[in-house]
Amino acid sequence: MSALAYISEYGSNSDDSDSEFDNIGCMRTKLPTPNLSKVAVVPVYEHQDDPQLHDGRIRSFPHVRGNWATFVFIQYLESDALHDLLDKLQEKILSVVESCQKCNDFHISLSMTVVLKYHLISSFRTSLQSSFNNIKSFDLGFAAVKVYCNEENSRTFISLDVDPFTHKFLKVISKKVDQAFEEYQLPTFYEDPSFHMSVLWVKGNKKTELNNIIESLNEILFQETENSLKNIFVETISCKVGNKYFQYTLT
Repeated sequence: MSALAYISEYGSNSDDSDSEFDNIGCMRTKLPTPNLSKVAVVPVYEHQDDPQLHDGRIRSFPHVRGNWATFVFIQYLESDALHDLLDKLQEKILSVVESCQKCNDFHISLSMTVVLKYHLISSFRTSLQSSFNNIKSFDLGFAAVKVYCNEENSRTFISLDVDPFTHKFLKVISKKVDQAFEEYQLPTFYEDPSFHMSVLWVKGNKKTELNNIIESLNEILFQETENSLKNIFVETISCKVGNKYFQYTLT
């Protein structure tokens, strides 16, 4: 029998075997099917935001890995005088609404909250530093109580608007911040910003109820600024990028 015949005969009986011939007639062994039952499967990460964990707050844009929420602001240091003011405002507010909470931190925004890619953080910091060169330190004070509501109507904020002298300085600084944002094609701040510090909040849209007592709230602010709540001296500007904080010193 020829060699071809032997191969042909073997091939006809190999359907149930664990081996097969390659295209040049050499026998090769079939690899067993791998058992993947014990291999860990890594799920695709998907962030689920729960407003109940954040006092009803809703993200203005969805969380995406690699995107860092970023904004520039002035940090206002807490004091006994500030908390005395808030206690008195809170007492008055509770006469027209069921609940009123103090904000977790006190700051004045100098930019929109925007999305910054991780790989741009370092150069963005450098751009901000250049923007603040030759900006002088200044006094910050408040002139009025204002009421604001977020776009979702889920929370109403009681805020302290800065005085005209402070507003002039903040307008200059926010324009410098805008220039840095434009380099990275990020949204700039409002054309005519209202610089304020949110200090208290209530659930839902309660603007009508709170504006009905706005004169009383402003009277409380006036009395406290006359007695104990003094202007503060601003020497630094802050920037929050995700969970990172950066600070820039003014001249």
